[in-house]
Amino acid sequence: MADKKKDTNKILDYCIFAFIALGVAVVTFVLFHNQAVSGVIYHESDFAIDRFHSDMFAYMQEMQGLDSGYSFPYPVFFKLSALFNLFLSPEVSVALATCVLNTLGLVFTKLSFNYFIKDKTAEEASKKQLIFRFLTTVFSVSLFFVSMIYLPFNYYLGTKFHYVGVFSPNPFQNATYMAARPFAVISFTYFLKLLNEYENDYKGKVWDYVIFSITFLISTMTKPSFTLVLGASALVVIIFRFVKSGFKTVKQSLLLGVLFFPTILDLLYQFRGVFMPSEGEVGGVGFCLGKVWLLYTNNIVTSIVFAIAFPLLVLVLNIKRIKTDYKFRFAWLFYFIGFCMAFFFLEKGRREVDFNFSWSYMYGIFFIFFESIIVTIEDWSDKKRRPFAIAETLAFSAHLICGLKYFLNIFAGNSYY
Repeated sequence: MADKKKDTNKILDYCIFAFIALGVAVVTFVLFHNQAVSGVIYHESDFAIDRFHSDMFAYMQEMQGLDSGYSFPYPVFFKLSALFNLFLSPEVSVALATCVLNTLGLVFTKLSFNYFIKDKTAEEASKKQLIFRFLTTVFSVSLFFVSMIYLPFNYYLGTKFHYVGVFSPNPFQNATYMAARPFAVISFTYFLKLLNEYENDYKGKVWDYVIFSITFLISTMTKPSFTLVLGASALVVIIFRFVKSGFKTVKQSLLLGVLFFPTILDLLYQFRGVFMPSEGEVGGVGFCLGKVWLLYTNNIVTSIVFAIAFPLLVLVLNIKRIKTDYKFRFAWLFYFIGFCMAFFFLEKGRREVDFNFSWSYMYGIFFIFFESIIVTIEDWSDKKRRPFAIAETLAFSAHLICGLKYFLNIFAGNSYY
């Protein structure tokens, strides 16, 4: 009887989620299509106003084999768009590809949340399990709409813009970021699984290794920003654990490292344009102390707080988890690596002001939100920690309210800045 109730809960949960996800898909498709159409109008008319500002026009040119003026050596999004373009207009094709992949990211996030909280809620009564499942639905959908916190007095605290310089887990103007996210979510989830098991016997878990390696590569072939952060974070963890084990986990560490080789080869191909620029151009990666970041904000510290107020509160209220929860610890390492890339690195030459290392930072923001949500749901499952859960949820709600307002603003055709 109990098993039947659990199955009913699952079916009801997924039906509710599917309905909401469909609504999200419709709304985001309209936005992405407006961005594509507006991009064409703006670039083909001398008098058009730049509404729904995004990178869609360049993506459409790349998809059609035209010179966009940019280098996009990551083909997954463009090939999918080109497939749709066999039957649909270029504008609809890029919008549909972005919508499909972004919605898949939402689906995989929901499945990941369900996976990570199942042990914490396994002993709960059937009705409570349904409540926690519904919480994962609410949080997973909300995660795809949260933004930085922005208030009327933000400018006086050092920020120049709502988004630029502060940044958000959801940069709706950049389709390749949205497109890479489903593969990033899968590979991040499976890497967390591998962290829990790779030092032990890997037999019977081969598919965990295979799925991680493949999705990590596909994520790289869609947009490499996530790859750079996860790769660096993984290297830190593997070396630390290898030393901590007294150098006894050579085989296990090498096996985990081999999974990164296909992606490393692809990265070398992608970054040849950065390290081998065209004749007459300056190229390569340089070091700085927030030089590019400070072009877009007057105060990096307050920008960080507005971007991750919710995760920071979760960290303060769960500081002991840093020692006991490897997922929480790794998520903060992942965020820190993303921050370091944005703060210390820059691309030399004309690409410097593009601040492309900020995409890695935004993946850091997304996944620290991702893990902080899991902690918050777990806090809701513990009666003693309910007051903390309430505070955490209120902080998350502040990001969500700002995010919905921000989304409505760009949905109306205003600047994402």
